[in-house]
Amino acid sequence: DGRGAFRAASSTLARPAVARDAWTQLGIDELARNTAAAESFVAVEKVGRPAAVRVGDVFPSAAAEIAERDAVVAPLLCDREFLGVGFFLVEASPEVEQIAGVLAANAAVALSQIREREDARRLHSVDAKLWIPDSDFLMQQFQREVTRARRYGREVGLALIRVGNEAEVRSRFGDFFTDHLLRRVGSQLLASVRDSDVLGALDGGYAVIHTETSLAGTQLSAERLRDHAVEMVRLRFPEVPELRMSARAVSYPTTASSVEALIAQLTEASSQEAAA
Repeated sequence: DGRGAFRAASSTLARPAVARDAWTQLGIDELARNTAAAESFVAVEKVGRPAAVRVGDVFPSAAAEIAERDAVVAPLLCDREFLGVGFFLVEASPEVEQIAGVLAANAAVALSQIREREDARRLHSVDAKLWIPDSDFLMQQFQREVTRARRYGREVGLALIRVGNEAEVRSRFGDFFTDHLLRRVGSQLLASVRDSDVLGALDGGYAVIHTETSLAGTQLSAERLRDHAVEMVRLRFPEVPELRMSARAVSYPTTASSVEALIAQLTEASSQEAAA
């Protein structure tokens, strides 16, 4: 949790009787005050892989009938961030440890996605694929900025960043992994844009409104954002081949004078570059 203590993850679903009994026998409700468990979990975090343990060593107050049993503790790591551990009350073996690692990895991704989506939901309507502000939100903001730029004689740019080899990644790694990867790219871009700029989904890609920015400045910024995203993926997802990401820009009034024309030119140019 936020104070560094370990707490059991709650669930709105009814637990099976076996799980409820184990919960009670282990004293899970007192986990935040269990120093032995904390030490065991921190040790697993440091090695970064599942480990076999004796239940009584992790839960000293466990009921006698369960204290001598084996268990496997697996770290929940997502993008190198430690989110917690999975505690598997099973007879330990190398095969079981491997399975526990897979289950823990999937649980970590799910937890990370839930957290990111809840953060985004509090701010905007969310694109179902990318988990960033959706195209309706983006278009409203862009129309507003173009109107403001027209009124005060200013410029406003719009950039569109796409993943060109998404189909290749999806074919190799599957939908679950690829969707998570695309959402991590969205999170990276969301954290990288200026406070005055706006990120949102557009035509399957990541669009950024650059307020009071020329066409050249918007293009330069888009390329920098793209390069930062590619580098993030290289470091955090080393198993993924290098992403091919395009970055194209338009601006008012240099490229066109209406929102519709700006969007049409941008999406067409971006699609052509991504397909090249």
